[in-house]
Amino acid sequence: MTAPMLRRYLTEPEQLKLLRAARNTHCPLAQRDYWWMRLLIETGARIDEFARWSAAQAEQALSIGWLVSLPSQRKGKKRGLEYLVTQSVRECLEQLLKLQRDEAAATGAALLGEEMPLVWGRDGAALSVRSYQARMALWSERAGLPFRATPHWLRHTRGVNIIRRSRAGNPTKVVQQALGHASLASTGIYTGMLREEYEAALRNVDTARLPKRVAARLALGTQQARAS
Repeated sequence: MTAPMLRRYLTEPEQLKLLRAARNTHCPLAQRDYWWMRLLIETGARIDEFARWSAAQAEQALSIGWLVSLPSQRKGKKRGLEYLVTQSVRECLEQLLKLQRDEAAATGAALLGEEMPLVWGRDGAALSVRSYQARMALWSERAGLPFRATPHWLRHTRGVNIIRRSRAGNPTKVVQQALGHASLASTGIYTGMLREEYEAALRNVDTARLPKRVAARLALGTQQARAS
């Protein structure tokens, strides 16, 4: 059975456009959005799980090298998942915590309590899933993307990035572990054709010319059919 074509993810150029749109906007909320969008790309966490991560978890992750997502924070609440703190993940966590401290200093708010979320809204409470979706729609538009991406697109983007960049003998197993899939069946979508590959293939078909030998053979067959 052929794997379905994966459509809802960001290509490498689209990732750059999205992140640059936020990074080049000089305000605290834009910088906050840049770092959480980048962190989602680097971890592939589901947004409802990601929204429950706390500052304390981030601090612990920087200490032990793994971000431990609790069963109560994950879909189905059956088991937790550990995300490796790569250099890029470390930078995202450090910058989000720094922005949080800067916000506390500027407003006098008590933002660093044990239950403080990793990503906060204007009132210091955890950013809601609906707010994440709205912010992604905003940056998709400002980046000039031809679609309105959602945070879940960044989870798929993580899977595609692993498949394309990994040098492992079996990159689909890496995707399975990284995204916390219970079985390889869920990971199969990343082995199918990607939308830009499909689009490029069709453009090549529409702009390509038949080889002269094939064209001549077809023309000869047409003449013979008419003669008979």
